[in-house]
Amino acid sequence: MNRRNFLLQAAGGFVATRKPNLLFVLADQWRAQTLPSSGDRNLEAPNLARLANEGVHFDRVYASYPLCTPSRASLITGRFPHACGMVRNDLRLPLEEPSIAVQLKQAGYATGYIGKWHLDGEERPGFVPPGPRRRGFDFWAAFNRGHRYYDSIYFRDTPEPVQRKGFEPDDQTDLAIDFIRKKKQDPFYLFLSWGPPHTPRTPPEEFRKRYSPARFVLRENVPPSYEEKAREGHAGYYGLCAALDRCFGRLLKALDEERLAQDTLVVFTADHGDMLGSHGLEYKNVPYEESARIPLLLRYPRLLRGGGRSDLLVSNTDLMPTLLSLCGARTPEGVQGTDLSALIATGKGDRPESVFAEGQMGGEGEWRMVVRGLDKLVIDRQGEVTHLYNLGQDPYEMNNLAAARAQQRTRDELVALMKQWRQRTQDERSESGLRRRG
Repeated sequence: MNRRNFLLQAAGGFVATRKPNLLFVLADQWRAQTLPSSGDRNLEAPNLARLANEGVHFDRVYASYPLCTPSRASLITGRFPHACGMVRNDLRLPLEEPSIAVQLKQAGYATGYIGKWHLDGEERPGFVPPGPRRRGFDFWAAFNRGHRYYDSIYFRDTPEPVQRKGFEPDDQTDLAIDFIRKKKQDPFYLFLSWGPPHTPRTPPEEFRKRYSPARFVLRENVPPSYEEKAREGHAGYYGLCAALDRCFGRLLKALDEERLAQDTLVVFTADHGDMLGSHGLEYKNVPYEESARIPLLLRYPRLLRGGGRSDLLVSNTDLMPTLLSLCGARTPEGVQGTDLSALIATGKGDRPESVFAEGQMGGEGEWRMVVRGLDKLVIDRQGEVTHLYNLGQDPYEMNNLAAARAQQRTRDELVALMKQWRQRTQDERSESGLRRRG
């Protein structure tokens, strides 16, 4: 199907004249703070810096649930993990759930998926057969789960694995560029899912040499007793990030060479962040900013002015309906995310007042979080307030105000807001963590 002109009008009255291609790039466990456009002087990433300069950097984007499978489910469905039954890793996404790829395919897009999927159960690496379990993605060069960055495998349309040599993201980027060149006559939607900088923190040698542990300026909330371990972790993590930036540069170059840059909506984001020693913790699935906040860069020259910066409160559940709208496709029923396309394109419309997230569902550490403005509140599985921060005054979350008398009004308002979010998203778990029966 050849590309067709179309008229796109959202609530704010913005107009685009063509269906854009959509290149969606996800880096597993890349936290929001680790970007040049976030002010991180540790990272050398000229291509992501270019994307921010030519597009829009979003400062305040949160994972609906900072863990791989639940967060990816939100990206595909536009629904919160508890609503689509994806509340831990290694679950299979129910076939009745909506899918962004299905919607774009119906709108005339060629669809493709490359890399880690992690929405098809426990099998590792995992062959996902052609059909409904691929959720509308036609081209497939992927595997279900795993993090093996050298001499790894993927699957096409048969259970026989395809062996790859060298650094996995290099080969995945080759596949992505080939897809772009073959599908350039049609609008396309390509989801490229890189495994790094998720552990193991084993960058290619040339990038490992760039980052000495001693060079890092650590965040203020890394305890002194944890600094040595944190520095070692940073060195591997940042080496992987820099290696991915080189891959990203190749993608941008291919779009330029094929004269597709003006008509391609490029998205860079992650499924969750990484604590990297902040608060003496590693990895994810906690409500701290390093875990819960994720990067988001958008570039679409035909519609968005470059060099922009947005402080909109965004959940990654919002990306599915927002991208569908920007691509002129229909948002299906049951989607819980908010279409922010008009706000992004024109700055007009109602700004989100707050954002909601959850984690460790069904476990002893179960939590829910709401952020309103610069205030952030966390409750446990019994509904008790465990954390309260003002992120403007305390960006490193080192002064927990949960028990402060002076914060009673703010605490009560945020608890009431939390209840509204739980009602709106059909979060019907009891205080024991069990789902209530209807």
